Amino acid sequence: MIRRGRVDSGTGLRLGYLRLGSRWASLPGTPPLVLLHGLGGDTREWLLTGPFLARRRTVFALDLPAHGRSDAPVGPVPQELRFFADAVLGALSVLLPADLPIDLLGHSLGGAVALDIAIRAPRRLRKLILVDTPALTPMRWMRPTSLSIPFVPETLSESRRLLAASVSSPLLGHPLVANLLRLVRRTRARPAKARLVAQLAEGVGLATRSQLRSIGNETLVIWGDADEIFPIGLGQEVARAIPHARLAIVTGCGHVPPLERPRAFARCVDGFLRG
Repeated sequence: MIRRGRVDSGTGLRLGYLRLGSRWASLPGTPPLVLLHGLGGDTREWLLTGPFLARRRTVFALDLPAHGRSDAPVGPVPQELRFFADAVLGALSVLLPADLPIDLLGHSLGGAVALDIAIRAPRRLRKLILVDTPALTPMRWMRPTSLSIPFVPETLSESRRLLAASVSSPLLGHPLVANLLRLVRRTRARPAKARLVAQLAEGVGLATRSQLRSIGNETLVIWGDADEIFPIGLGQEVARAIPHARLAIVTGCGHVPPLERPRAFARCVDGFLRG
């Protein structure tokens, strides 16, 4: 079963969401899984993995503010990552009972949001999954060429550069895919997204080492070994800092495992959640 909708987040914005799988009440002992996409993406990021993950649990994929079918803030928002996390928590309070623990998975920007939620609302979570997620000060691990990547592409050339840096898959590097990426990403909130890119690189609002050490949830850190945006060294450092974390490396994969290696990614996530 697939259901699309929009939900009040309590921040003045409505967030788009996608629900897959059986209703949570029919799956005793299996928490719902909440998916948060990366910068510039939306619920379509989970097109190849969501149906598999929903076989044993209800899956909620949310559009972050200013992405997909979600509203965008009017003007700059102070502490944007915190604002995003508050919006996600507000939406979940409407979609799910407040006393129902969830499993939370975030990719890239979505992972940074998931970390903020895990730090501030640990009782809301059972397990945490971080996928190629910025934390600490990512610029320490980023290559100089990564800092010039057009993360909010406007032209076909910029889209092809972003894909070349993001993914390790000939199919996703096809010019038609690059053109589609340009059309999807160019339409909304470009200044806000560009500002977020700069903040993520500099570590503004990201989880510190002491905050990572405070996370008590069982955590899986998934990282592509060929990630050119946030290299594997950052993933290793994040996994070492979280007390109950383990690192799963996806070989031959760049920054977007859910789309580059969907089968390996989904099996890794499912195995961790069932363990």
